[in-house]
Amino acid sequence: MSQICGTACAVMLALATVMTAGAQGISLAGYDLEGSGYVLPAGAPPMGIPGGPGGITPVGYCDSGCGSAGMMPAMDRMVCGSCGGGGGCSCNSALGGGGLLGKMRSGGGPACLFCRGAGCTACRELPFGYAGSVVAGAVSMLRPYGEAQLCSQRWYDLSLEGMFLSREIGGGVPSVITTQGISGTPVLTLDNVGEDDLEGGVRASAAFLWGPGGNIEGVYMGGNEWSGTASAVSSGNDLYSFISDFGVTPANGYDDTDRSTTQSLVARSAFHSAELNYRRRTMFPYCRFQSSWLVGLRYVRYDDSLLYSTSVANDNSRFFQSESSTKNHLFGPQAGFDFWWNVVPGVSLGVGSKAAWVQNDVDRKTFVSANSLGINATPGSTSLSDFDQDTTVMADFELKMIYRLTYSLTVRSSYYVMAIDDMVYGGLDKDTITNIFATTNVDRPFVYDDLVLQGFTVGAEYTW
Repeated sequence: MSQICGTACAVMLALATVMTAGAQGISLAGYDLEGSGYVLPAGAPPMGIPGGPGGITPVGYCDSGCGSAGMMPAMDRMVCGSCGGGGGCSCNSALGGGGLLGKMRSGGGPACLFCRGAGCTACRELPFGYAGSVVAGAVSMLRPYGEAQLCSQRWYDLSLEGMFLSREIGGGVPSVITTQGISGTPVLTLDNVGEDDLEGGVRASAAFLWGPGGNIEGVYMGGNEWSGTASAVSSGNDLYSFISDFGVTPANGYDDTDRSTTQSLVARSAFHSAELNYRRRTMFPYCRFQSSWLVGLRYVRYDDSLLYSTSVANDNSRFFQSESSTKNHLFGPQAGFDFWWNVVPGVSLGVGSKAAWVQNDVDRKTFVSANSLGINATPGSTSLSDFDQDTTVMADFELKMIYRLTYSLTVRSSYYVMAIDDMVYGGLDKDTITNIFATTNVDRPFVYDDLVLQGFTVGAEYTW
């Protein structure tokens, strides 16, 4: 009986020692438990992490550094993998902490460096271990910067974006310019000169604080230049122009513009915009949403020109050429707003819009040469220059996103569209051209049409 009691007491004492050591964070790696006579009860799981001698956790195998972010977590994971091993260390998530510096910092030594017996994921889980850890490290470097939390008010000091826009061509010139045959198949249209082409420009802005929640911001957009050239060629001298309603009025068209061998079109446009605004920002309760309003001044310039020419092979006495160019100068006050949804810290989606009431000062110049403009319907040329003013409205809309990478650097992108009500384009309508044939004193109208620019932007913001 005393022998049984002695054995039981020894087992209870050993268990108490193990539990006390575990509670105090004491490693049992240095104890010779077998030499002391301690034997695990039948069916009891081995203590420690599999792989340690006798089932006992090796010193430094999985330390507190495993669960921390570390000084350079992304680089740690790229070198060491995710520091596998289990044991409740919480190191095995794809974007978890730990890594080489965490282990060396905790005093365990470079146990994981090059998988020196510590069971690194890089060695244990091939072929995906090391490759996976490298990808995880790279992905972790792209995680949004979230230290500012959701309640960080929208702000930047400088931004620069590429802006890619398409434009519409209008202004009294029909979409079809030339047909082959009288009222025949269209062979030259405005689409042929790149009406829908995306052309690159820039958007740059800067902001500085102006009282609590307010700032002054300046914005430049533009540098987008569109140009396109297209021609129609026919050996049968059967190209007809929109000026004669494609050979209908007068019958069989004009000598200058119809029964041509070649007809060509060159279109050019350029866009610039500058703004100076005061913006006031507001944070909604619980920080999930925020918005702003602005008032300011805006200037927009849009240049447009259209060169149209016809010729007949082996007959230099029949030709026509017209080039009309306009410069639209728009200036006036504007107001706007934006609204942001803070999805997670560092990532926000927003919408914004601005509207302006502006005056459009239009400068227009035209040069025409043809085989029947001179005296007695001889070859000649004429140039015209005039000016007009009109009051109009313009508006833009933007659907945008920001992704904050670091404290200073944020990636931004948006879908952008601008519409202006009354603009004057380059080009001549048929009535003006036929009047030029009849008299050099032409009272030609200004033809106003809508302008729509749309496309996307991508760039970055900087905060210091």
